[in-house]
Amino acid sequence: MAEGDKKSVNSRKRPSSAVTGITKSISACKRCRLKKIRCDQEFPSCVKCAKAGEPCVSLDPATGRDVPRSYVIFLEDRLTAMMKKLKECGVDPTQVQGNMPATSSDNPINLDLYEETLRQEHEMPHDNVFAAYLINKATSMQRGVSASSDVVGERPKSDVTIDAPSSEGLVHQLNELDEPDKSVAALGAMKSNASNSYLGDSSGIPFAKLVFTAVNFRPDLVGDDSDEEIKQRNGRYAEYNASESSGNFDPVWLPSRNAAETLISRYFVESNSQLPVLHREYFLKKYYEPIYGPWDPDLSIASDHTKINTSFKLPKRTSEDCPANNGKHIDEQAGEHRPWYDVLNNSEKVADSKVEVLEEYCLPYFFLNMVFAIGESVTVLQSDIHDVVTFKRRAMHFSKALYGSPDRMEVLAGTILIAIYSLMRPNVPGVWYTMGSVLRLTVDLGLHAEKLNKNYDPFTRELRRRLFWCVYSLDRQICIYFGRPFGIPEENVTAQYPSVLDDALITTSNDDISDYSKVKTSISTPKVIALAMFKIRRIQASIVQVLYAQHGEVPRRFADLEFWRSYMHEIIDKWFEREVPRTHKKMNCKFTTEFFSLNYFVTKCMLYGLSPKNLALSDRDFEIVYDATKGTIETYDILCTKQKINYTWVAVHNIFMAGMTYLYVVYYSDKGLREGRQAVKLRTTAILKVLKELIGSCEAAKSCFIIYKVLSSAVIKLKFNGNQQRSGETQSREQNLPLIDSNATKPEPAARFFSDRATRNLNIKEEPLNFDNSLDQFFNELEKVASASENESSVGQLSNVNSPNIGDRQDRTDKQNDSSFTAKDGQRLIDMISQVTTESIWDELFGKSMNNEAFASTD
Repeated sequence: MAEGDKKSVNSRKRPSSAVTGITKSISACKRCRLKKIRCDQEFPSCVKCAKAGEPCVSLDPATGRDVPRSYVIFLEDRLTAMMKKLKECGVDPTQVQGNMPATSSDNPINLDLYEETLRQEHEMPHDNVFAAYLINKATSMQRGVSASSDVVGERPKSDVTIDAPSSEGLVHQLNELDEPDKSVAALGAMKSNASNSYLGDSSGIPFAKLVFTAVNFRPDLVGDDSDEEIKQRNGRYAEYNASESSGNFDPVWLPSRNAAETLISRYFVESNSQLPVLHREYFLKKYYEPIYGPWDPDLSIASDHTKINTSFKLPKRTSEDCPANNGKHIDEQAGEHRPWYDVLNNSEKVADSKVEVLEEYCLPYFFLNMVFAIGESVTVLQSDIHDVVTFKRRAMHFSKALYGSPDRMEVLAGTILIAIYSLMRPNVPGVWYTMGSVLRLTVDLGLHAEKLNKNYDPFTRELRRRLFWCVYSLDRQICIYFGRPFGIPEENVTAQYPSVLDDALITTSNDDISDYSKVKTSISTPKVIALAMFKIRRIQASIVQVLYAQHGEVPRRFADLEFWRSYMHEIIDKWFEREVPRTHKKMNCKFTTEFFSLNYFVTKCMLYGLSPKNLALSDRDFEIVYDATKGTIETYDILCTKQKINYTWVAVHNIFMAGMTYLYVVYYSDKGLREGRQAVKLRTTAILKVLKELIGSCEAAKSCFIIYKVLSSAVIKLKFNGNQQRSGETQSREQNLPLIDSNATKPEPAARFFSDRATRNLNIKEEPLNFDNSLDQFFNELEKVASASENESSVGQLSNVNSPNIGDRQDRTDKQNDSSFTAKDGQRLIDMISQVTTESIWDELFGKSMNNEAFASTD
């Protein structure tokens, strides 16, 4: 460089750049990049741009838009120009003070002006617009929500109140500051017809870019905020919050015997059958009878085909630990013990507003109310929110008695019940922290180590085993869905499975039985449900350790990953064919059998779907994953129709992941074209129905609903609109389409099992997914994202993005097997899809306290 050139460049440098130490930009300027010449990266302008008299700007790699070489210096320069303009207009900028002090002589900050209500904008004086903008932006970014206006280029009426005419320039500047955000989150307002260039599955747009665009697509453009049904469901949050904080709360109140019997029966059938925390006869004798009296033997409590053991006796240690009753619950005339429920409903007691629960009834109050809460929550879509919350609050009112119990296994059982409730409803503390206490206590008691069990009597040994496997199952379920390490490593687990005997046969007085787990029986028992669930959790844990763990490796006895996957495939099929009970008679109760098929399909999808060890699906992978996602969708549709969904965040996570994987397979394989547009629309509509039903029960449901609604419509349009030459074949397949592929030579076990049931047709009516305006905006934004990536030098760049032959089918199998194309795309896809549900679910159930912000009123 000539000496004169260096001197001219240095003379243009601003003093502020020297202070901040900025001498070069982080990349070549836009003009040098376009001309493919070497940029000297001098600041504030490179020499070549200075000589040519051209503006020296950078290119935003995310949006493809022009940006200043230094945004800070740009703002300083713009502020200087604005202050100069104000002086020309007769306004002294030094006399204008906002809410943010610059010197010790300024007024202090008024914090009331920044009272944050999510999604609501602030009203600020005209001289404080910039501060309001920064606070709103920072808070919104922290919350993970968009603070963009409803219409691009227009600020909402309630955004910032500006009184002075001179504030027009500030508003203009704020709009400019909003531009980078709008370019990512609101490009849909561009009125071009670029979406036509993407019709057809040969467009070459990676699915990860579709997901990225859908995740960042502005929800208000979909028009769901005006959906009255969604508004009504959102009101459940306010109802839940009101119930949590209601002062009208009586901790002593008890439901009637009939209501209690119904809730207890529902708990043992739907929850305790999967996670047998409570021994049925033990529960009745220790917790139910002191409150309500003897259980009616004619009522089934997971005992449809057997009888309850009315002669069951509590362990001696339990009787010795019970405090004396001091005669307070004895009928003085009859001299007999009366249930607390009868005493409580005595006219004199009811009139007394200061009824105190005797110490001996505190533990029964806790366990009964937790069972009531879970029994009410197992049908979360139709349960009464106020009743659920009140039962839980009443149980926690007596939690001191639980944690003060000398029986640590009793403490563990009660804490597990709290964790189960937290899976179904938001709770404080959340399930993650509750499970932390559960795991520590489990290890403290040594329940994971079988060698310790020989020191206990057969009854206690059986309780230890079943409590451990309940903890194991919960830990694996939570950690698998959230990609977190297991609480107890698999190599440390030596505990045997609990006995499959019915609880009526597991007593404290069978001296002739040394180990209940070794006793075989042909009697109906709900334990077969729990055992099947424990085994599938172990299978899922094995899959996660190999495919998803950072340092996971294929076991040495297998030649490679494919051999191992084939082995695991057989294990899953054997589990479903041999371990899963087929009839309600064998289960001794009317357990919802769809949960077995749901776990089967989800596990298959975990094994063959996208994972860190499998970023490119083969033809066989596509076939299996397609059937697995179809099965998951259809099963959730059945559960939703039956109103049997219970674990809210698990359901949102599973149905969303299955739906996204289904779209991925439809987008990249021939399966969607073979079955036709109508079948794909029916399944995506089924997913939307389930997610919509869960709005109000899980905060992640609404965002997942909106994202999936946009993405599914875009994929359908991309996949089918560009294949007109196949329209005749597609229409013929759409007319009468079975949901299970009739061409399969060997149907999956789940398909054979459900072949005699009406599960082939989705229990929904197709809802039109017509929001063409939003789709046009979506494709415009997609084009912007895709065109920006064309300038990247990554190996994943595609050459046929602007292919004019839209209907021409390319060999997607070769493209999918090309690791240079799929590795980056697949990993991005895994990260994005997981993040959608994980962040919002974590915020609701793991890290957020119950306050008005969590469940804000919709009024």
